Amino acid sequence: MHLGGKFVLAIVLTGLFLSGCTSVSKSPQAAPEHSAPAPKTPESAPAPAKSRSIAVPAPVRTSDGLVAELAPTKTANFALLGVTWDRTENDLDVTVEVRVRTDAGWSDWEPLEVDHDGGEAGRGGTEPWWVESADEVRARVTTASAASPTGVKVITVDPGEVDAPAAANVPAFYSSNSSSSVVSVADGQPTFTPKPTIKSRSSWNARAADGCDEDGYEAYGLTTLGVNLHHTAGSNSYSKSQSASIVKGIQKFHQSGRGWCDIAYNFLVDKYGQIFEGRAGGVDKPVRGSHSGNNTVNERTMGIALMGNLDKARPTSDMKTATVKLAGWRLATYYKPATGSVSIGGKTLQRISGHRNVVSTACPGKYGYAWLKADGGLRDRVASYISKYQSKIKSAAQSLDGLTGSVTGPVKQGELGGDTRRRTMFGNMNIFWLAPSASAYVVSGAAKTVHEKLGMQTGVLGFPTANMAASSISGLSIQPFETGAIYQTSSGTYGIYGDIYTKYVSPSVGGPGGQLGVPKSSVVVNGTTKTVTFEHGTITQNGTAEPVVALSAPAEDAPSEQAPESTEPAPSASEEGVEPVSQAFPVLWLRRSGMISA
Repeated sequence: MHLGGKFVLAIVLTGLFLSGCTSVSKSPQAAPEHSAPAPKTPESAPAPAKSRSIAVPAPVRTSDGLVAELAPTKTANFALLGVTWDRTENDLDVTVEVRVRTDAGWSDWEPLEVDHDGGEAGRGGTEPWWVESADEVRARVTTASAASPTGVKVITVDPGEVDAPAAANVPAFYSSNSSSSVVSVADGQPTFTPKPTIKSRSSWNARAADGCDEDGYEAYGLTTLGVNLHHTAGSNSYSKSQSASIVKGIQKFHQSGRGWCDIAYNFLVDKYGQIFEGRAGGVDKPVRGSHSGNNTVNERTMGIALMGNLDKARPTSDMKTATVKLAGWRLATYYKPATGSVSIGGKTLQRISGHRNVVSTACPGKYGYAWLKADGGLRDRVASYISKYQSKIKSAAQSLDGLTGSVTGPVKQGELGGDTRRRTMFGNMNIFWLAPSASAYVVSGAAKTVHEKLGMQTGVLGFPTANMAASSISGLSIQPFETGAIYQTSSGTYGIYGDIYTKYVSPSVGGPGGQLGVPKSSVVVNGTTKTVTFEHGTITQNGTAEPVVALSAPAEDAPSEQAPESTEPAPSASEEGVEPVSQAFPVLWLRRSGMISA
């Protein structure tokens, strides 16, 4: 993030490590806990992070450009701090320096990188800096021009303790049998890139996100088109056990100091190779971040922050390996290459770009950016890592539109699963593969809506076992699933499953061509009773009892006042998965593509 420019903020911290010296007794007291909006219910039990906001007074401008100065101010212990100010169009060139005192004495002046507008409303500010422990702060603000920042505040953060479940604390590429912190793993060239081990938000006691889908913003982007690399520009001196606290502190600064809905980054990677889930919304989904300074880039790239100041230190081998696996997993499962350019938000970016490629900034630091673009660096390693990726689902999507999305729609959630079961969600369809099938199967249109309402592959229907295909009965198409089928008729699209489905397709009943005819409803659940209505009767199941078939009275025996079948009321709103037929194109393009027969 760019340093140097129109005004300078110098922050002096008189810091004390927990075992260190006493502070100045005559210092004025800091303001109480930052008055941010009340947080939602936290995602885990430990005490939330605390922040304090300290206003920097603005005296009469002096000849040396001093426009604001804060006398030494005692505050509660804090481990991380940053500086914020009222957002203006001239805050891109702010320079901030800080200095702390430890047991060893005063540190050198430390510049804090200015975090250019993240593409989300809030206050201007710097990247936060991890200082481990301090309890007094002094600030001095100067400008080299007539421009003067207003509303300058020092934000201190105490992240508190992190109490995570043991299972959530297993970092990527870590061997519990090894004495070293992280074991380097060769990249390899897998045919399916597995999801690396990611430490969940609960592992660092995340506070709940608040309003990421408000004020004109969407919580999710359309898809993932690339990766945008950052560094946190904080301390390079932290232990492996401190990493979770740093992530927790960064979130607190972004929410209470910058006024954002959540932590800015999608993922953070520490120098030990631990990968942390960042912004809430699901690690597999295109969650909109606030990391690039361009809202469309925030929506359509995955923001990875390398934890540390990569202007001062090179990324470690473990950090590199974890980043390769993380970026490779996302790009490959969204069927995107690691090299080449793409247009996003009015910018032409490489598939793996740096923050500096989006806005004027030094981020991700000179060493981080050098590794990103070097021969054998991040782009090259990710390209090699995903070069052999091929799956039945990817092949199916290629056969439909060459992975352009013109038929499938954009990838909404990348390919996930294991060696025998996988799924990819697209805008217009979902495609599934179930071993040992040589083909992947498409669920689209009204059938997609029904399947999703019934829980998709983990619900009552399970995985599809064939594509939707026309039956021998006029106007009826059927798609079979593991435990049922979806029927697309002239009156609607219905899902039937379980014991009722087994009864319906049994030889004694005969399915759509039998005595009941085609379905007129999905499974309707009323307490422990399930019912499906057909053209000529019903099947009802009470609890786990054998389903009972009830045929309608023959037309000639019915009362004369009985309404004709064509005026039968629409299916009840309580039916599971009822969806009117609204799209005829799925069967048509599947036939044209040769995926089903006419």
